[in-house]
Amino acid sequence: MKLNNLQILRGISALLVCCFHFRADINFQNLKIGEILFGNGSIGVPIFFVISGFIMAYTNKINGVENKEILSDILLFYKRRVIRIIPLYYILTFAWIVLGASLLLYFTDASLRSRLFHSLLFLPHQNHPPVLYLGWSLNYEMFFYAVFGLSLFFKKKKYIFITLFFLTSYSVGKLLISDNPFFKMLTSNLNLYFVMGIFLAIIFRKITIARDVAVSVSVIGILLFSALFFNFIIIKQELLILLVVTAFVLSFLLFDFALKIKASKILVFFGDISYSLYLSHPFTDIVLRRFSIAESYRIPFFIFKIILSVALAALLYHFIEKKITAYMKTKLNA
Repeated sequence: MKLNNLQILRGISALLVCCFHFRADINFQNLKIGEILFGNGSIGVPIFFVISGFIMAYTNKINGVENKEILSDILLFYKRRVIRIIPLYYILTFAWIVLGASLLLYFTDASLRSRLFHSLLFLPHQNHPPVLYLGWSLNYEMFFYAVFGLSLFFKKKKYIFITLFFLTSYSVGKLLISDNPFFKMLTSNLNLYFVMGIFLAIIFRKITIARDVAVSVSVIGILLFSALFFNFIIIKQELLILLVVTAFVLSFLLFDFALKIKASKILVFFGDISYSLYLSHPFTDIVLRRFSIAESYRIPFFIFKIILSVALAALLYHFIEKKITAYMKTKLNA
């Protein structure tokens, strides 16, 4: 079953992050339109995390019974994750370095070399974000993949292991304070978004939701998220925000599973290019930032930046992401 509406939500999430980073372009002196519309656009990342947890749990099936078979399944899981995440990220990381004319520095300066090393291995750095700064979220993704892979040893109890692991780590983070970047990632509430995605997968595997119930839940989920996003309601408690974001993802899942809403191919396309869009839109920003735009043209300029970012992402998706993924799947038997 292809979850087209969930794919659309991927695209929405990437666009939210994109608009969040471009919002300063439409912050006028007397009216901060960018902050009003997209000040909470970074919430697109937690949405990605819920979707990621859902997809992993919903699509993953362990067929092995013996340890040797389970190891084979785990290896296949990791290979597919590597193929999906690493190639485009590595290419754009080095492209970012070249754009800054600092390739030689990253290989001669010890601190920059350490930063690059941490970036390529998806390890949080003590003092700096990844070279391509959006890679911070991929650090969480890869960490979750590592835990998910280990959970496969627990077979039918794998989700119990994941839940207990992250609830325990989150609780430890509330009791102890540390500046260690690994500790911060281990105990972050962001890990709970992956767990909620797993819970949604369990629900849709075991329960059939009636159409009238699905309509009500979807409307409530979308309204709650919209109220939070546009600051009609102010929620500071991170666990309540977690529930609102999960309800929003649930709404789109219900579009696919219960309501059978036909998805627009154009909107699904945004979901297809969402990973490329998420990683590549800073290139549009850094190139166009050098232009000084009069206030009367700033909104059209903002729209132009979004269109250009989407066009760049589409090119990367069709000519790099898809081709490299297909090639590596063949070579790695994934």
